[in-house]
Amino acid sequence: MQNKAKVVWIEITRVIAALGILFYHSSLYYTDYVYTPTPEGLSANWQTLSPVLTDKFGHGFSAVAGLVSLFGFQFLDVFILLIGLTMALSWRGEDNYLNYIKRRWLRVLWPFWLAVLFNFILSALDSYLLDGYIAPSWNWFAAFTFPLAFDYHGKLIQHISGPWWFVPFMLAVIVVSPFMLKKANEWGIKNFLLFFGLLTLIYRLLSIYVFGAHTNYSTITTVVGDAPFLLIPAKIFLIALGIAFGTLIKESQLPKSKLKLFFGAIFLYIVGFMAQFYWLGWAIAELFYAPAIVILFYVVFSEINQRFFTALMTKLGALSYSFFLIHDFFANRSFKHLGIESLSAFWQTIALSTIFSIVVALLIEKLIPYFSKAFSDGWSYIDQKLML
Repeated sequence: MQNKAKVVWIEITRVIAALGILFYHSSLYYTDYVYTPTPEGLSANWQTLSPVLTDKFGHGFSAVAGLVSLFGFQFLDVFILLIGLTMALSWRGEDNYLNYIKRRWLRVLWPFWLAVLFNFILSALDSYLLDGYIAPSWNWFAAFTFPLAFDYHGKLIQHISGPWWFVPFMLAVIVVSPFMLKKANEWGIKNFLLFFGLLTLIYRLLSIYVFGAHTNYSTITTVVGDAPFLLIPAKIFLIALGIAFGTLIKESQLPKSKLKLFFGAIFLYIVGFMAQFYWLGWAIAELFYAPAIVILFYVVFSEINQRFFTALMTKLGALSYSFFLIHDFFANRSFKHLGIESLSAFWQTIALSTIFSIVVALLIEKLIPYFSKAFSDGWSYIDQKLML
């Protein structure tokens, strides 16, 4: 891995992305899902979006914040791209494929299992004290034993928390990542991106125009919903872009002029942002705006070396995955119990959701070593007792 001073921008990006996703889900609850982008043209989208911004967020800074929040789904694709980037930066070649998978899977699963535990405890308290929702026992069993009850889009665990579809996706990414990292080295960056770009484009076009799907940031009704967009082929080019970007960083092959990178990223973002409003661009929009956001953050934050800020972002960045796993519980329950009638209530629920999510994420990260050791020791004890 690169020197910490050189990669703190990645942690900053993770922190902002995690907050962006919380803002997005909170804005959907606040606006009652009135608006998500559709491929009906910019004018039609603005006619729907404009009254939402005016009625719910008012004017000035709040309206801008509302606009950013309603497009916060873009940060999930940023997270996906960062997975490939960080894998490329840390990749040293793996002789034992199964050990690599086991190590990476446990990094995903231990925070998830503890997030399930906290979610269960909090849901039980919410149900008992406030008559809140608690998922059926079968769904909790599926979550606690995951990936025993595995399905590609995490339908069973989504009954507890919608964003948890991302967990099986991450496990799938880990399985294919050694192959991708190896081919990035063997094929060269251009051929590598060409192959996975074509694969993704073909699959996404089939998903929308043949399978009858819609992108997973939209809430419109289609034949098969967003299911095809929860599979690896729909996002694999973002992983490939992350690997390519990480490789270029590691080999110091990025363009020297950050000004050119900045304006190039602005152009890419505009293309991606506009594309999501039209049928022609709907299938590929995130393949433009996600790398654009990452490049912009690289340009803006890569030279930051203020010690306190760097240390703070590194610690918060380490919490970003656990934060993601627990944030929707607090966002959802805050709006249900505190109400969403005013803009001030919106900001209050955002603040409360953020604070509580950070606290629980911190607890999850602190508890992982103890739970993993207890499980390992317990299994060793049972194993020894049952030996002939």
